[in-house]
Amino acid sequence: MKYLALSLLTATAAVASADDAQKAKLMETGKAAFMTCMACHGADGTGMNIPPDKKMAPSLAGSKIVTGEPAALALAILKGIQKDPANAQILGIMAPLELQLDDNKLAGVMTYVRNSFTNTASVVTPEDAKKFREQFKDIKAQVTRAQLDEAGKKKDK
Repeated sequence: MKYLALSLLTATAAVASADDAQKAKLMETGKAAFMTCMACHGADGTGMNIPPDKKMAPSLAGSKIVTGEPAALALAILKGIQKDPANAQILGIMAPLELQLDDNKLAGVMTYVRNSFTNTASVVTPEDAKKFREQFKDIKAQVTRAQLDEAGKKKDK
């Protein structure tokens, strides 16, 4: 019995170690890919300030799109976000990055953003990224905040 318990503990530790290694690699890939995002979201993820009281993009810190259902974040990154006429504080739009990010870079940037800027959320794998790309392939234009909210309500399939 002790041997079985020790074997299970060892197997659990090996899986945790592999998960940590995958997360570290995705975080590294994501940090590099985030360089593009910094132009609007800033190096600290809080959004570039445009004096006197506007931002180029919203803060990623504590964002429900970032830390919630990963599909919503994938949709935002892949397809971009239309200007929200109800929010005059945000000046920019989110450009679609679907063609610039392969599945590994998409998973990396999602994992990085979901685990940086005080955020804590699950890892997004390249397999997840591929699934999201397939899920949203028929959307041909930037999405609205309402579409993101809807994607955030759905569970991954």
